Amino acid sequence: MSDVFWEAQEHDDEPDPSELTYRRPWWVTLGALIDLIILMVVVPVGILSLIPFVFLVYVFFAQALVWISPALLLLNAAIFWWSFRRKQAGTTALAALGIAFVTLAFVVVRLWQSPVVILGIQLGQ
Repeated sequence: MSDVFWEAQEHDDEPDPSELTYRRPWWVTLGALIDLIILMVVVPVGILSLIPFVFLVYVFFAQALVWISPALLLLNAAIFWWSFRRKQAGTTALAALGIAFVTLAFVVVRLWQSPVVILGIQLGQ
């Protein structure tokens, strides 16, 4: 039984490719930086939104995210696809968080009953 295990290990001489072996394109680095900035803004404002009237700051930020949402969604989808194929867990999770924050921004704007404006075009109403 133990011979089977060691034989399988001996044939696997190639190391698995790590995140450090891939050179990231500039757009992945830029998108990850944008997602980190969004993360640094959303988390504290989300926590502070439990205080009355501070929630309005989050609504304003959500409207800004909805305004640029097509660009953020396309960029994060491309980053997710690129990093998932190269097994880069950190970048994949950051892209998924970026998509989740844009989705949450849509929910907040709709619940606040603000007009949904995407790239200067007002939807609905």
